[in-house]
Amino acid sequence: MHSSTLIITLALAVAASARPARFGRRASFDLANGQAAITLNDQFKTLTAASPCTEGQDACVGTAFAQCVSGKFVLQPCAATTVCAALPNVNSAGTSITCTTQADVDARIAATGATSGATPPPASTTAAAPPPAATTAAPPATNNAGSGGAAASDPAGLQTSLTLDASVIASGFSDDGQNPAVAGQTASQTSTNNYINSCALTLDKFPLTNGLQITSGSCNPAPMGLIPSSDKIPSCKFSNPKNGDTIPANVAFNATLNILNLSAGLFTNAQKTYYAAPQDLDDNGIIKGHSHFVIEPLTSLDQTTPNDPRKFTFFKGIDTAAVNGALSVTVANGVPAGFYRICSINSSTNHQPVLAPIAQHGSMDDCSYFTAK
Repeated sequence: MHSSTLIITLALAVAASARPARFGRRASFDLANGQAAITLNDQFKTLTAASPCTEGQDACVGTAFAQCVSGKFVLQPCAATTVCAALPNVNSAGTSITCTTQADVDARIAATGATSGATPPPASTTAAAPPPAATTAAPPATNNAGSGGAAASDPAGLQTSLTLDASVIASGFSDDGQNPAVAGQTASQTSTNNYINSCALTLDKFPLTNGLQITSGSCNPAPMGLIPSSDKIPSCKFSNPKNGDTIPANVAFNATLNILNLSAGLFTNAQKTYYAAPQDLDDNGIIKGHSHFVIEPLTSLDQTTPNDPRKFTFFKGIDTAAVNGALSVTVANGVPAGFYRICSINSSTNHQPVLAPIAQHGSMDDCSYFTAK
């Protein structure tokens, strides 16, 4: 088959090898996936760097991964001891193209029951992605929620695999948003592999966040996670102190925040798991997380210069669930005489700011300006 007519279903491997076997019986699409992989690998043997191709088409040329750019294949060599090959998908119909070992290719195809010479059934197609550098480091096992916040069963090992599954490749990430160009807009960064190795490009300046609060800056590889529907965007309003209130200086008071659409009181160890997991939702589709109250001194209530966010009078993470729709904490020593603002910082369980599904929405936090005297 001519290279320009190849129909390729793609995913991407981060590792030089991955598990070829499925837990339990074979899926109905396994044999079709195996035969499709064999057919593609045979077709790839006929390609060269000079072969004609279609824009965006991905393939293997020799042992290298190839992507068609401006009508020509651009080759990306695989890591030593690995080759580019089509593999049968394990968890969905179709195939993937990746850098892996020949032994892994043979084992994965054999596990489907497919053999050379058999008539290949039609393969499904998805968006393409080029392979990242191979790695031998395995991530820790996790059983995080896949939907609705409930612990998800993961018999196929997706949460421990080093392979990017074809079902989660976001093809829209390859669009910079500027076709056509719009005056004043900034072109987006782009990726065809969900940015899975983006932090590898900046490790010389920014270490991995890796669950830590790194004051000098870092790069966080965790995905954003589950995003609620637009009718479940968090919202809040301070009821004490209210905006414009005057309170006695140096006298204890209860700060109270009325809150909507936050399953509050859920937080992880901020010293070890900071930004270390995606945002999650509970069974009602509400963001799981917690809030913080921070009180900052002002020079006056009409101050217009920005504050230094590292300087504050009071800070407290709220580790309890809302009671009758409100979060409350005691400011035991009150605050000295002066002008202040109290603000909420609503966060997901792993302390990242809450994420909304749409760009145009009201503030998900609140501030109240008050005087102590």
